Amino acid sequence: MSHDELRVSLRTLESALVLRLSGEFVGPEAEKFAQDLADDTAALPPPRFIVLDLREVTGLSADGARTLGRFAERHLEQGVRSAAVLDRAQPVARIVRAAIPAALLPVYPTTDAALAARPSPERPADDLGDQLAALTRVLLDAATVEQALRQVASAAVVVIPHSELVSITLREQAGRFFTPIETDAVALELDRVQYEAGGGPCVDAARPEGPGYSLVQDLSGGTPWPQFAAVATRHGFGSVLSTALQPAGEPAAVRGALNVYSHREGITEDDRHRALLLATHGSLALARTRTAEVAELQHTHLRRAIESRDVIGQAKGILMARQGLTAEQAFQVLRRTSQDLNVKLADIATTLVDRHTETPRR
Repeated sequence: MSHDELRVSLRTLESALVLRLSGEFVGPEAEKFAQDLADDTAALPPPRFIVLDLREVTGLSADGARTLGRFAERHLEQGVRSAAVLDRAQPVARIVRAAIPAALLPVYPTTDAALAARPSPERPADDLGDQLAALTRVLLDAATVEQALRQVASAAVVVIPHSELVSITLREQAGRFFTPIETDAVALELDRVQYEAGGGPCVDAARPEGPGYSLVQDLSGGTPWPQFAAVATRHGFGSVLSTALQPAGEPAAVRGALNVYSHREGITEDDRHRALLLATHGSLALARTRTAEVAELQHTHLRRAIESRDVIGQAKGILMARQGLTAEQAFQVLRRTSQDLNVKLADIATTLVDRHTETPRR
């Protein structure tokens, strides 16, 4: 690829929201990424403090830096301060300091340092009702169904306390399932295993005759979907909740499910109720869906799935050759690194492939 795909991943901490950015923020892609960043955060509960972790940004133009500055400025107008995390020796750090006033976006070497310097909260966190009201307003302004579904998934990461991974399943009129939105490549893999097996929580919830929701608290305890359970538990996820997206209208309307993956017995009744409220918003978005939009969503999904699978396979091959690992061991190294750094698995794989000459041999 001529450039790294721009990515943003969300992480919530007490009184703070951490946005880890990766890829290149240059040229015409910068404007699109700025819109994606706005989409990913527009429906989130208003945080007290925002940390932009830019350590995985491989390229940044002056215009891109000014866009980040405007992002911080807009949130400051709402009483929310921001900070950046960067290695000060990085070229990106010099661009940020030159383009953005330090008072608007101070730079720290680590996330912990940025959080230690955050101001004391001046207001209490908004309650769930206020958060969902804000989400409703944002969804009404969404230009496309993809944009609306992305906002629902992003909100789920924050609104549902025990969510680790979130994805959205859609079912075409012809009966095919696909995942247009996910917060991590692992969620995409877990969904895909269910589609290929023809069963699983997200498949069941998305079917017209399916239940309103499907909840499994312990996948290691025996389920009707042994293949899916084996893959999920191998990744460290023992609990899954899929809540149906049920748009009103014609019987042939597109259906789907909001999927939440968590650790064993991690999903609570409160999580389930919150997922139901978010699924209602997702259903409203699907009610606006047109056939052309579904086709475009599926095309985008297939392209991204192939790209993610290819780059993860390349990264596994590099680790196997350099470190003498088996395919399973290499994948576990990638997964642990993804979890430790809170970076999407596909992004870890892309970084390794792009910088494979720096990987030490065994």
